Amino acid sequence: MVVSAWLTMGFANGLQFSFSVFLVPLLAEFGWSRGVAAGAFSISAIVQGVLSPGVGGLVDRVGPRRIIVAGALVLGIACVLASRITSLWHLYLVVGVLTAVGLCAVGQVPSGALVAQWFAHRQASMMGLVFSGMGVGVLTLGPLAQWLIVHYGWRYAYLALGVGTLAILMPIVWFGVREAPAGTARGVPRADALPPRPDIDVRAAMRTRAFWALFAAYVFTPLAVFPVITHQVAFAVDHGYDPLFVAGIFGITGLMSIVGRIVFGFAADRVGRVEAAAMSYGCTAAGTLALLSIEVWPHVAALYVYGVLFGLGFGARGPIITAIAAQRFPGRRFGAIYGYMSVGNGIGGALGPWFAGAMFDVTGTYRVAFLIAVACCAAGTACFWLASPRRALG
Repeated sequence: MVVSAWLTMGFANGLQFSFSVFLVPLLAEFGWSRGVAAGAFSISAIVQGVLSPGVGGLVDRVGPRRIIVAGALVLGIACVLASRITSLWHLYLVVGVLTAVGLCAVGQVPSGALVAQWFAHRQASMMGLVFSGMGVGVLTLGPLAQWLIVHYGWRYAYLALGVGTLAILMPIVWFGVREAPAGTARGVPRADALPPRPDIDVRAAMRTRAFWALFAAYVFTPLAVFPVITHQVAFAVDHGYDPLFVAGIFGITGLMSIVGRIVFGFAADRVGRVEAAAMSYGCTAAGTLALLSIEVWPHVAALYVYGVLFGLGFGARGPIITAIAAQRFPGRRFGAIYGYMSVGNGIGGALGPWFAGAMFDVTGTYRVAFLIAVACCAAGTACFWLASPRRALG
């Protein structure tokens, strides 16, 4: 089950974040402004945020497996349809809406609920392990998409990724994803963990500081990450770097993301979740500054530093947020609670890519957007501090 969930997260997030690779040829062919084109990614985040509570509720009712299977099917179909894009509204409909439906149905809400079913002990470690599959997807599918674009064009690349999703991901999900029978969660809570609270409902969760602190963390995290990850290829190509080389740096980001999610997940269970989140935000901020430095120091070393540091922090907060939420809000309504919490991720994810593109259209540079992303790392750290058990008992 863990391996299947790991691979599913890899496919989903590799397809999602490969949009930055497709952005460059789409701009070249259609002549859209960067803010307008990046709006597709923002729409995707909005749709995922809006759907998350409903997906969480369905997970509680029918179980995560059926939702993940349906999402994998939709995701593959969406990629095939993306190869037929001829206008902006096609991009918004296919990438912004249909792909988002598939991503939401296979993503962190059902996968987080699935892991929470199976593991009561060291949940942050297990969440980090499963969510590290996201990094594998970024490591492999981003460079693969760029290679296909260079040799066959972006339409064939989308088609190949869609067919691959249907041919590979669907069997993985169908045969590998299994739900835990009732009462079989592995392990027991740590002695210093919060005492269990049976069946906390959505309204009760929303009356706690912890819920809103984690909600805000889900807002600030994509504001720190998505402006950079969406426009990284375009930014580097603007400064004279070869697109295929930049896609390789994108792959390094994915590789280090695998390491970061696992390391920070284990660190969250050992040194503390606030401390682990703060360290991961530090990596994100330092990586962003390294990427931005090529404006004044156009050396390839800065891109490698960016790939390593930004990758270590990339996605590391999601497993920690999920683990804190599972500990704070256990019971049969966890899927719905986590779904409502994930609306914050949709808000931040919607604003980030569009804002960075719009700032470039106005100023001709990503500098302001990237510096604001760094500031959001500090804000996200404060949210984890507020959500910690010692400060969020109400």
